[in-house]
Amino acid sequence: MSHHIVFLDNEGIGPSVRLPALPFAHTWQSYPYTAPEQVVERLRGATVALTCSVPLRAEHLRQLPDLKMISLALTGTDIVDLDYCAEHGIVVTNVPGYAANTVAEHVLAMMFELIRRPSAYHRLMCKVHRGETAARNIYFDYRIRNVRGKTMGIIGNGAIAQRLAELARCLGMTVWFYDKKGEFQGDDYIPLERLLACSDVLSLNVPLNDETRNMIGATELARMKPDAVLINTARGGVVNENDLVEALSAGVIGGAALDVLVDEPVRPDDPIFRLADHDNFILNPHVAWSSEDAMQDLLDKAFGNIVQFANGATPIFAIHKVAA
Repeated sequence: MSHHIVFLDNEGIGPSVRLPALPFAHTWQSYPYTAPEQVVERLRGATVALTCSVPLRAEHLRQLPDLKMISLALTGTDIVDLDYCAEHGIVVTNVPGYAANTVAEHVLAMMFELIRRPSAYHRLMCKVHRGETAARNIYFDYRIRNVRGKTMGIIGNGAIAQRLAELARCLGMTVWFYDKKGEFQGDDYIPLERLLACSDVLSLNVPLNDETRNMIGATELARMKPDAVLINTARGGVVNENDLVEALSAGVIGGAALDVLVDEPVRPDDPIFRLADHDNFILNPHVAWSSEDAMQDLLDKAFGNIVQFANGATPIFAIHKVAA
């Protein structure tokens, strides 16, 4: 059988990433991006859909009778109507764990920016160069602290959280976890109130769902240390962004770094930009996952899922393992 494979959004993969070969009869179509209203047209006649971020809802899928497989080039599965796929025999696969190291490293990069302040001092030197501030012998404009000996609080317990803990401990940090569901127990897991109170760095590494939405708001921020920093590389909705803007503006916490927002892509008029000129705030455009190494691993495994499916096997990373 020859498969018709459509890649809906290749702009989600960096230009240095190599597309793996597909060793079976197939036709291939690839698009930089597919808008919701273009999904059905572009997938008409396709047997396999490959997507990084384009949602595939029931209203799309019921118009695509030839579609047999969806290969998600990501870990999360919320962009696909899994119930519809299960009911209609569409195999859905994802790529768990590919971003564990790269996201953990990005958390640490943001942490160093907020605690050691290298970029803030670089911007200060640029002001000296432009004559906007006087040159001095010694500069104490921004507080610099050691990372060693600080406490890392992690909300979450998945692959990213565990890798982050491993790296933080290598830096000499104390690490504590909070598991909202209480499924994980042990000496490293403590209640949220205690985690908030003791953390110098609070990292959010949980999925977005009804239990985690607005998990960090004004009440939780007020329980943190006044010089603590908050880092969110999970999902935007985990933090109440309005409360964060108010807290950081009022000096309730020492800093914040966001790689994710509720509304993505970010709009130029998003209220979060009220913090744009704060030297203790970092905003990134959801890039923590996207190191070249991680993206290559992601695409290799997403293509591997397709190869397994085309060969008649149940892919290792199948979400719904549909019987033959």
